[in-house]
Amino acid sequence: MKIAESAKTFPNPASQSRRGVIVMIASVLAFTANTLLLTSIGSADLRIGPDVSLFFRALVGTAVVLVFFRGKRPLGIAPIFRNRDLVLRGISGLLGTAAYYWTIPALGAGKATLICNTYVVFASVFAMFSLGEKLTLKRLFWLLAAFAGIALLVGPDAGGEGFTFGFYEILALFGAVMAAWAVVLVRQLSLGFSIGTIYLAQCLWILGPVAILAVPDLAALSWSETGWLALAATVASFGQLAMNEGYRCLTVTTGASMQMLWPIATTAGGWLLFGERFGPLQWLGASLILAAIMRITARSAEERRT
Repeated sequence: MKIAESAKTFPNPASQSRRGVIVMIASVLAFTANTLLLTSIGSADLRIGPDVSLFFRALVGTAVVLVFFRGKRPLGIAPIFRNRDLVLRGISGLLGTAAYYWTIPALGAGKATLICNTYVVFASVFAMFSLGEKLTLKRLFWLLAAFAGIALLVGPDAGGEGFTFGFYEILALFGAVMAAWAVVLVRQLSLGFSIGTIYLAQCLWILGPVAILAVPDLAALSWSETGWLALAATVASFGQLAMNEGYRCLTVTTGASMQMLWPIATTAGGWLLFGERFGPLQWLGASLILAAIMRITARSAEERRT
């Protein structure tokens, strides 16, 4: 189904676009809180592996959808295991999220988030072929400028070391490709399924495989550790639901460009909470990202009006 067909679903493109921008910003804030909480857990030297953190994210996400979340469309569980695109959404979400969680301890939150956000470029290219979205030279230029901004923001000056490209960098890049695939699937699926069903597909497909690794370690968790993990999982669930809604309202390119605010917010949070320094190159990177987002979003609004 092409993006042009979504006009039947969204009779008022302008208000739908505003809603998409609002929920996408909320998603960025939630993902930032999740990353900072995971960083805090790691800096406190708690005995928590990435498999346990990911297990909590999937478990809490499942509970949020089943118990608290009510969308406009009915929640469907059976299609999660029968519909091909929902199955692919679940598998791509499993691989992309797992790659991110497993690379945070090795690469640090900044570099892992940097590589994770390269999904913006991949998603825009995927959307051009599978969803019929236009990737003009100007839009490609601003996407690349935004990515350069991310590199300056959380690159060598953020950690004091130069870039390396080993196993964990390759794993993180693989996760970015999976995340891009998942984003395109979310945009397609949002035309026929509720955002709760789409997110539940990710949670359930993560829960089973990760539980095998995580469950043996759960008994050793203290109440404090359990509480922090539950809080991190809750804000991540909110962020994912908000992001799904954002991609329902916006094009993949516009939504993905707004997600580039995530590393900016993460770096700012690290500066405020963990004493991380904000150098000149990082300010330049943040300015590049903001300029790129403004140009891409403004261009998208013009296309909707015409």
